[in-house]
Amino acid sequence: MTLEQFRASKRWSNDLAAAVQSAPWAEGETVKGWLYLDALYIEQVQPDWPEATRKLGEWHLILGRDEWIDALAPLEERLYVWAVSEGYFEDADAEAAREHEAVERHRWGGA
Repeated sequence: MTLEQFRASKRWSNDLAAAVQSAPWAEGETVKGWLYLDALYIEQVQPDWPEATRKLGEWHLILGRDEWIDALAPLEERLYVWAVSEGYFEDADAEAAREHEAVERHRWGGA
């Protein structure tokens, strides 16, 4: 799967907590955002978050112990690179995905 195909596969969710039950959601929390491969997500920054946080961007991504708030496109790239490294893609495009991962890791300084 290429980055473009990954992006095209996303679907909107008004309740990521219900869609991705393996994630550590707070009790009764309803989070909106984009869902990828029915398992990965980028959540929308909420209006009740601190103003300084909201100024960083509209989207929030957590991968392991790292998190980012930014525009959607750069976060999708990070999520895609992470998904490649975690083995989410095992198809004919896996080699292209690994090449993209190597380029992006170099660009982000190994992040």
